[in-house]
Amino acid sequence: MVLSHKERVLTALSHREPDRVPIDIWGSSSRLCNELYFAIVKDQGWESLGPVVKASRSGDYVDERVDVLIDSDFRHVDIGHPKLYKPRSNESGDRISEWGWGTREVHGSSLVSYSPLAGATGVDEIERHAWPRIDDPGRIEGLLDRTRHFAETTDCLIGATHAVSGMMLEIGQYLRGYEQFMMDMYLDERFAHHLIGKIADVVTELYLYYLEPIAPYLGWVEFSSDHGMQDRALLSPELYRKFFKEPYKRVFAAVRKAVPQAKIWLHSCGSVRELIPDFIDAGVDVLNSLQPKAAGMDSFELKKEFGSELVFHGGLDLQGGITGTVEDAVDEARRRLDAFAKGGGYIFAPSNHLMEDVSLENFYAIYRIAKEYVVH
Repeated sequence: MVLSHKERVLTALSHREPDRVPIDIWGSSSRLCNELYFAIVKDQGWESLGPVVKASRSGDYVDERVDVLIDSDFRHVDIGHPKLYKPRSNESGDRISEWGWGTREVHGSSLVSYSPLAGATGVDEIERHAWPRIDDPGRIEGLLDRTRHFAETTDCLIGATHAVSGMMLEIGQYLRGYEQFMMDMYLDERFAHHLIGKIADVVTELYLYYLEPIAPYLGWVEFSSDHGMQDRALLSPELYRKFFKEPYKRVFAAVRKAVPQAKIWLHSCGSVRELIPDFIDAGVDVLNSLQPKAAGMDSFELKKEFGSELVFHGGLDLQGGITGTVEDAVDEARRRLDAFAKGGGYIFAPSNHLMEDVSLENFYAIYRIAKEYVVH
C-alpha cells in the first residue's frame, strides 16, 4: 500500500517499515550550498530562485521545488530574523549579534572574534549581560501563514528547524571564549553552572515563543548542538552529565509540554557514541548526523545497539562517501540504507549540509536510490 508522506514518516517514527524509506532535505542540517542549489535550478530550467532564508551559514535558500523534485516527505519552517535588534560593529570591527558576541569574516567564513563575558568573574555579570529580546515580532512574522500553507497544500510532516544554531555548549563558548568556557568547568564550577543554566533558560523562552503560534501543525522540533570531534566526544560523559544533561532535559521537557505530539530531533556532529544513552535519557527521539567515519559511529552497530530507542536521521558520509564518483555515491547511499532501514526507524538524509564537493549528479543519484530501495 502506498502511504502518504506523513503516514510514511509516522510509520518510520514508530519503528515500523513504511512502503519506502522517508526522505528529508532542508532541515537544520540538510541545507544545500548555493553552488549546488544554483546547479539544480539551472538543470531544471527554473526561471527564478527560491526565497532567501539564510537559516544556515551553509546556504542561503530553501526551495519547495527541490522537495517536490526528490519527493521529500517533509516540509520545514524556520524562525524569522529579529526586527528590533539592529546589528552593529564595535571599535575593533567585530559584528555584534543580538546575543552580544562578535564575528568577523575570514576567507568567506564567519568566525567568533569577540566574547562579551570573557572577562567576567561573577555570576552577577551573567545576569547583567544584554540577552536577546525574546518577543521580537520578526521571529514569528508570517510564520503561521507559511506553516498553514504546508499543512493545506501537502500531505507532509512539518518540522520546525532550530531556533538558534547551537545550544548551551556552543553559545557558552561564544559568550565566554572557547578556552575560558572549558576551563570554567574545572576551575569555577559555580560560574559554569550559572552560565549554562541561564543560556538554557533563554533558549527555552526562545523556542516557546517561536513554537506557540504553530504548535498544532508540528511533527517534530529540531535542535542543534555539536558534542563530537572526529575521534572522540568534545566532553567526557562525566563532564556532560555534570553540566549539560539536566539543562537539556529542562529545554526538551518545556518544548514537549508546549508541543506534546512532536518528536525531539537533535543534530550532533562527530563521535558522540558515548553520549547517546544520555541523549536518549534527556528526551531525544531522533538523532541526526551519524557521521560514519567518526570514531565509534559505525552505522550497523548504532542500529543494533540503539535502534529500539532512537530513530536515526542522516548518516550519508560527506567525508568521501558521496563526494566522489556517482558510483561511490550510490554505494554509500545503499550502505546507509542497508544499515538503518530494516525494521523502520530511519529517515534518509545526509550527515550534514551538502557542500560544493557534492556534484549535481551525485545529488540526484542518492535520492533516486532512496526512493527505489527495497529493505532486505
